[in-house]
Amino acid sequence: MKYNVYTNIRKIRELKNLTREFVADELKMTASGYGKIERGDVDLTVSKLIEISKVLEVSIEFIFKFDISIFFNDKNNNEN
Repeated sequence: MKYNVYTNIRKIRELKNLTREFVADELKMTASGYGKIERGDVDLTVSKLIEISKVLEVSIEFIFKFDISIFFNDKNNNEN
């Protein structure tokens, strides 16, 4: 089963209003290379995941467990 790590990295970056170019620059890589990470076109190493988590200012655990739905109201959660 493929983890949603790649998608989660992209979503977290977007929620923080960071560009691919900014993150790539912080990681000392090309925007194209970083884009391949977000698309899941390349295998992500543990060391690169650690670097990405630092740039995004979140824990690695947060990246693995991230769920975009927590930012939106679910009507079932709002019923009284």
